[in-house]
Amino acid sequence: MSPDILKKETETILGMINISFKEVVIVIDNDIRLTIISIRVPGNEEELFTENYNILTRDLGTIIKQLLEKKYHFYKDITIDVNGNNRKFIEQAKQKAQIAVERVQFFDKPYEFGYLNSYERMLIHSYLKNVPNIITQSEGEGKDRRLIIKKQTI
Repeated sequence: MSPDILKKETETILGMINISFKEVVIVIDNDIRLTIISIRVPGNEEELFTENYNILTRDLGTIIKQLLEKKYHFYKDITIDVNGNNRKFIEQAKQKAQIAVERVQFFDKPYEFGYLNSYERMLIHSYLKNVPNIITQSEGEGKDRRLIIKKQTI
């Protein structure tokens, strides 16, 4: 699907739910194979996202993703970024992943993250998917679920 169509559909949905925006930009993050819909909103609209950031952003992403699936049969991973907040989070997740890989390689033993939410675990799994000789796995359930990075044994 072209970024222009994705941008147009996002702008249409934002207009339908009466959210003002300055700009919508589509960014493809090849490191984690993720399509990022980057939305710049004015200060008065940003409060909607900062007070209820996870809820409103997640719901907006769900609406856009479902529309794209039904209308265009588009099934790629999509995330919403409002005023750069999610991009910062994604970059921090990449940094955590890189540090974990360096520790695994240097100390030659697995690295277990503390609590990460499911989105952050997904970002790190995706980012490290093609790193040679490194595997990732999640273990446990609920709040006890942990992401483990280790060397691949041959």
